[in-house]
Amino acid sequence: MDARDRARHLFLKLPTGIQRRALKQTGRHQPWEDGQAPQAPPCPEGMTVGPPDFVGVGVPKSGTSWWFALLLAHPDMHGPLKKELLFFNRVFFEKYRDRTWTEEDLAPYHQWFPRPAGSITGEWTPSYIFWHRLPPLLRMTAPKAKVLILLRDPIERYQSDISRHMNKDRLSYVRYRSLARGFYSADLQPWEAEYDPSEMLVMQYEACVADPASHVAATYRFLGLDDTFVPPQLQAGVNVTRSKLDIEPGFAHLLTELYEPDVVRLVARYPQIDLNLWPNFTYLAGD
Repeated sequence: MDARDRARHLFLKLPTGIQRRALKQTGRHQPWEDGQAPQAPPCPEGMTVGPPDFVGVGVPKSGTSWWFALLLAHPDMHGPLKKELLFFNRVFFEKYRDRTWTEEDLAPYHQWFPRPAGSITGEWTPSYIFWHRLPPLLRMTAPKAKVLILLRDPIERYQSDISRHMNKDRLSYVRYRSLARGFYSADLQPWEAEYDPSEMLVMQYEACVADPASHVAATYRFLGLDDTFVPPQLQAGVNVTRSKLDIEPGFAHLLTELYEPDVVRLVARYPQIDLNLWPNFTYLAGD
């Protein structure tokens, strides 16, 4: 762990209130927290800005940073200014709770996506999938964008999420939030209502780990890119969780019972999800 990682680790152990005050004093805060749209840097000369060509919307702790890095390796992909813009977040939806959005409200989003001619670009904010009001809004602001989703065994994802460096108060909150974020079938329904299956690519993290070459090629095809390109470091992990908190067996069993109906509904709609690759739900897999 280098000095920067150690400093970040220590910062995340501070009480949440102190973290927020420190971030505000340094001019860093959540997008829209100051009431203003986050402003992108000026567009580089020779490039144009506009709606993203794709948006990854889920899910956290499911290999999205790894998969996004593989997308950026493609020669016809232009990297955005940030992987996770969080442009559409809690503060945004609270700000616009009582009125409709206008093109003027959404125009700043486009400024975050400069690209040279012949390239495509996009972002991947894993928490977008949980905002049920977002699909029609994203359709309005990026009408031609395709949607990418990576799913992971919900209990494995939960364990990875709660194992991040954080203080005790934050951990208590994350435990509840992360439990609620394992019901993928329910979370996908608002997106299915807005997007045709040809506009959404739902992938399984474990399948991508088992055969990254074929799955990244499929992702390239979905985005209209040359699928013969093979990115370097296919197996190189990004933001890998080095150690994980244990889940008490009784609680793990409870999680399995809670998630089982949702997993069954999910696989009925997305048969590409192989339950043999989800260690907590292999008992549901067919012969």
